[in-house]
Amino acid sequence: MRLASPTIVEVAQRAGVSISTVSRCLNHPDKVGKKTLQRVRKVIDEVNFSPNALAQSFRRGKTNIILVVVHEIGSGLLSEVVGGIRSVLDGRYAVILTESRPDAAQPANFIEMLVAKQVEGVILLCSVPPFSRKIIELNKARNLPIVIGLEPLSDELRKLPSVHIDNFAAASEATAYLIGLGHHRIAFVSGPRQSYVTLDRERGFMAAMADAGLDGSHVHYADLSVNGGINAANDILTGAPPSAIFCANDDMALGVMSAAARRGLAIPGALSVLGFDDMRYAAIANPPLSTVAQPAREIGIHAARRLLDAIDNPDEPGRQTEILQHRLVIRSSTGRGPG
Repeated sequence: MRLASPTIVEVAQRAGVSISTVSRCLNHPDKVGKKTLQRVRKVIDEVNFSPNALAQSFRRGKTNIILVVVHEIGSGLLSEVVGGIRSVLDGRYAVILTESRPDAAQPANFIEMLVAKQVEGVILLCSVPPFSRKIIELNKARNLPIVIGLEPLSDELRKLPSVHIDNFAAASEATAYLIGLGHHRIAFVSGPRQSYVTLDRERGFMAAMADAGLDGSHVHYADLSVNGGINAANDILTGAPPSAIFCANDDMALGVMSAAARRGLAIPGALSVLGFDDMRYAAIANPPLSTVAQPAREIGIHAARRLLDAIDNPDEPGRQTEILQHRLVIRSSTGRGPG
């Protein structure tokens, strides 16, 4: 069985000194008494302690690390955003990803260590990270550069620089497209009620329906997943189904299409389905999914550039919100409504 590598804490305990004293022995031995230095070095040899470059960077207070917080690392959309971030930061900063999911197996002390002292900046690509309050406090206390990517979030986080599309306008445009096809009974599948991710999309849907004099109250709440879409569709398609379902993300739209197929509903003949995000599988779905495309890679690029500006020019106020252009992508999952 391989033993865990000894830490600076263990060295300090064995030598009977403080961690800061061990640090001085490693980095500034001329500032440590001869006997103390000999005792610490003896323990270092005994336990075979080897300080790595990252730890040394921690002690210098500069790590060249950017923390990127995502909801789920496996998300196709987020991987494109992160790709854009890396294209800007690679060569100057190392990018560390961490998940904000409540069940994410991320060591809390590691996150606290990074956020509290060691990262040079943070890019948030998720709705509510578990340490959002800590990040806000640090942003105020030590001017920690933080940029929001993809979504405008809570009222508290909206005060930070952000890069995203106009979700309200995008959802309103997509809903108007369905109405223009002749769909008058449209259901909207939103995210969980407490989620900020889909709130503007839900509002955009309801506003477009109201503008057309139609009932926009058919809103269903579900997990932002394929299973969430399946569950929502099973509720929606019981009784008198709508002629179109607009989903707040593509995963849910794929779930809706799966549930509709199991019921023998032809898409788009009996039911039109519209998604949001234009994730990598949307174009190869059966049938290919109509959706709202986010410029994912460009969002990552712009967010990284905004962060570099904040790091290099900490005293210069930057533009708070940067809106990138969405695009309505029409494929085969939407067709003419009953009029």
